[in-house]
Amino acid sequence: MSEQRTLRNGLTTGTCAAAVAKAAAWMLVHQESIHEVGVKLPNKDEVWLEIEKASFSPEEGFASTIKDAGDDPDITHGAEIVARVRTGSHSGVKIIGGQGVGTVTKPGLAIAPGQAAINPVPLKMIRESVAEVLPPDMAVTVEISIPKGEELARKTFNPNLGIVGGLSVLGTTGIVRPMSEEALKDSLVLKLDQLKALGWNKAIFSPGNYSTAFSSANLPVNEAQVVITSNYIGFMLEQAVARGFKQLVLIGHLGKLVKLAGGIFQTHSKVADARNEILAAHYFQFSKNPDAFSQIMNANTTEEALDFITDDKFWPAFSERIKERAEQRVFGELTVEVILLSQKQGLLGCTSQAMNQLNKWNDE
Repeated sequence: MSEQRTLRNGLTTGTCAAAVAKAAAWMLVHQESIHEVGVKLPNKDEVWLEIEKASFSPEEGFASTIKDAGDDPDITHGAEIVARVRTGSHSGVKIIGGQGVGTVTKPGLAIAPGQAAINPVPLKMIRESVAEVLPPDMAVTVEISIPKGEELARKTFNPNLGIVGGLSVLGTTGIVRPMSEEALKDSLVLKLDQLKALGWNKAIFSPGNYSTAFSSANLPVNEAQVVITSNYIGFMLEQAVARGFKQLVLIGHLGKLVKLAGGIFQTHSKVADARNEILAAHYFQFSKNPDAFSQIMNANTTEEALDFITDDKFWPAFSERIKERAEQRVFGELTVEVILLSQKQGLLGCTSQAMNQLNKWNDE
């Protein structure tokens, strides 16, 4: 067998932006150059980044770093991330997008139209990192730039989402974890093996960070049973059957789970993206509302599409459809309950037995 190499983690664009912002702010305050900087991740771990370029004047600090995405095939790997921090007359820390950072033009995203495409977690990281080195009464404007961002953004889905002029500054954990498909699949099934070894034949499936965090904060989940599926929901359903699992509760954001209702079980948008079509067709069948059908078809995201779905009774019915398709995928060898979430509304709906299952398992 060939020797296997452990895949190397990288850092998100958000972490890089927070680091160069902190470095630029430090140089503005102290009027000295620095060549590396430590920045805290959302989980409070600290990582250190090398500063590629550094300069300062009494009015401005400047810093840049080169993004290292590890072994992930990230389009922004090797991109320069830049921060300029200037003194201001306003209060606190103001964060703006510069060259190569996109601007949001359509609703339905985590950022309002007209704002720089810097997501909430990176915004918080930048603000807190800069505040660490500023005197209490000092106000600054932080400008984040990605010099080749507009060129790189053409190779992303940003134009389809209504993000123009550059890239988004992303990241929920601060770390980029390698997405080698086989390695990722191998890592995903490890939790199933662990549960099986502990005597479980029931599990809670969660595609990723949002559904996991929401479940922990708002639902009666036994966190020991939570299995991350990433985009490989069909694969993980099959692996659960192969290991003798009998019952699952699938908890996820509408943008992922809507695809299951159309028989799409690898949910990455590069594989298939028929979210609007599936949602519009099912809601039209439910409501017979042609205006809503057209509005959903033209929505920028599933979050925006929620504005046009006015009958809350749809969500339990749609959850049952996802359940039906998931159980068909594994020929009825698993019972699958479904809980649908959105960032805008939280809990949208669920199958009739989903909450009963969670409550029962949480007591076991």
